[in-house]
Amino acid sequence: MNRLPQGSPFSHKVVVSTIAIGVGILGFWQTAKDFEFIKYEPRSPEEIEIRRRENIGLQIKHLETRTLDYTPEAKARLAQRFSELEQTDEEKK
Repeated sequence: MNRLPQGSPFSHKVVVSTIAIGVGILGFWQTAKDFEFIKYEPRSPEEIEIRRRENIGLQIKHLETRTLDYTPEAKARLAQRFSELEQTDEEKK
């Protein structure tokens, strides 16, 4: 009966998967830091008290002001990068 070759040890699989998860988290964090996601606006103490009295639970509203736009720092960095690319294209011509 032919036996299959033994795979890599479990410890190697743990190390490789840990590195892969770390790289994935780092990549997501680096990409996501350029975007403005949900802006949390805390409620005033008066509003909290009114909501307690009226027994109002969690409410999530989607406002028209929500955005998935670049942060101002990212916009400035991208604008600078595009201007540099345009300059190099003009120099090549």
